[in-house]
Amino acid sequence: MPFTADHRHSPHRTTSPRPHRTGSRARRVTAALAAPVLGLTLLAPAAQASPGTDPEAAGRALLHRIGAPPATTADGPVWSPTATGFASVPTDELPDGTTGGAGGRTVTVRDAADLAAFAAADEPLTILVQGTLDVEPFGSMIDVASDKTIVGAATGGELVGGGLRLLEVENVIIRNLTFRDSYVAADWDGKSADNDNDGIRIDTSDHVWVDHNEFARLGDGQLDVRKDSTAVTASWNSFHDHNKTLGVGWTDNVVTTLTLHHNRFSNVHQRNGSIDNVALGHLYNNWLSGVSSYGTTSRGGSTLLVESSVYENARNPLILSGDAARLHQRDNLFRGNWGEEPAETGPTFEASDLYEYTADDVEDVVPLLTRYAGTRSSRDERLGRQVMVAQDGTGDFLSVQAAVGAASRSLRPVEIVVGPGTYREVLSVWPGAEGLTIRGATGDPADVVVTYDKPASDWATATVLADGVTLRDLTLENTYDAEANGPRETLALRDAGDGTVLDDVALVGGGRSTDDPRDS
Repeated sequence: MPFTADHRHSPHRTTSPRPHRTGSRARRVTAALAAPVLGLTLLAPAAQASPGTDPEAAGRALLHRIGAPPATTADGPVWSPTATGFASVPTDELPDGTTGGAGGRTVTVRDAADLAAFAAADEPLTILVQGTLDVEPFGSMIDVASDKTIVGAATGGELVGGGLRLLEVENVIIRNLTFRDSYVAADWDGKSADNDNDGIRIDTSDHVWVDHNEFARLGDGQLDVRKDSTAVTASWNSFHDHNKTLGVGWTDNVVTTLTLHHNRFSNVHQRNGSIDNVALGHLYNNWLSGVSSYGTTSRGGSTLLVESSVYENARNPLILSGDAARLHQRDNLFRGNWGEEPAETGPTFEASDLYEYTADDVEDVVPLLTRYAGTRSSRDERLGRQVMVAQDGTGDFLSVQAAVGAASRSLRPVEIVVGPGTYREVLSVWPGAEGLTIRGATGDPADVVVTYDKPASDWATATVLADGVTLRDLTLENTYDAEANGPRETLALRDAGDGTVLDDVALVGGGRSTDDPRDS
């Protein structure tokens, strides 16, 4: 039956002492992945930090240089000087786990060409990214070689219009960077040939730590972990205003080891994350809020442990896909969700047998991630009382949903003015966007069309879950193809907010429902 309740899942939990950081953990991980795998690409040995280099001291010096705050939680420093999760697990080649460019030179880059040159260099490097780097050509990805730390400078660093690609490399750290605005107007689904770009793409790579970054309004995926990558940790990142957020898989082999902890997902649609054929996946202290398709999925042959995370205002918050997928979840908080009930297949593995961690209490997750997820400057987002959406790039945003996401994080009501055009996207107005107005710029509803093509059992073209929302001078259209897919109920608008005002709004191809999906 549909899941709607606000509650915590807390099955009986057994604990084991957390081991010290020794090489024995690498042997335990190897034993856990004992199944043979064929056809993998062998990586060249990484150049571990130079003899005499203390990776923890090097990490602390770098954090001091970028002005990282010294906050600490039960799990350790919010800005850890060394890698966490599976990225911290030592091997014979990497006895200190992931160390990136520790022991090498430190360089500063201020344009994308210099970043590309240093990122590809055949030497350990710490690369400080300073300012806004426009990646050219638009939508391209910069290749990163092994033994690199790429980090935003104290004054901030961001990549606009492109991303980073890790292909058959190892020992890479990426921190304190913003990846934004490689979205192609009118291609919310990310299907066009010129839109196959990600914020970070990790292919057939080992020991990668992605920490304290911000991802917004990108082309295809925000972070993709693909093709038998191993020992990957993504921590304290902020993912928002996007369709396909975090995908893992693109392989028939089941070898990937992955940790996702203290990540914030907000105003997102799908792949949060979509975790396919992951041998061991540990997810803890993540916060998903405002998810219109599905939250976390264990797919294929994946084995997941999900704990002490918050799922709110999410459709299908925690689900399975495939008979072989396994998922054990404990001490999670679910509130205001709908769709499938959170999945549970029974105990899977104990991450504490493999590396050191202490999950923060689930009640602390929202305040912690509100304050600390993303870069040092992620919380500095400022929004005027009126913002413009225009597909020709003359406005503040290219998609209506991106503008709504920003408005939901604003401390005051916002008016979104939408320029002429057809916007193929799913529009969701989440709690937090109270008092929002969305209006067409010309005053003629025929000039501004928001359209999508799913039946009501999936989602409406537009869903309003906030109170006091005004929609004006718009067309909301549902183009579900009943002839091709069979007759189904369709909705142009699902309106569950109190006091919603519709002023000269045309509903085409589907009606309006005032049922709250969270009550179904």
